Amino acid sequence: MTEPALTQHPDPQSLCCESMQAALEMNCSEHDDPFECPDSLIAYNESLDKFALIVHDGDRNVILINYCPWCGAALGVQ
Repeated sequence: MTEPALTQHPDPQSLCCESMQAALEMNCSEHDDPFECPDSLIAYNESLDKFALIVHDGDRNVILINYCPWCGAALGVQ
């Protein structure tokens, strides 16, 4: 049996599309933190229920997004 993918989202099956599910998976063998991994594009903050694009500038900066960059679906509570 394979291990389920680690993800930033508590219910990845509820996400709008497979691309968003994949973007929130934590499957980097070199980095435990998505802000340190150059392949991580999206961050999810569970306490705020917000999605964001990660700005890879050496800090933990993000740009909040309201729509999925792949399918255009609304994200979270509008």
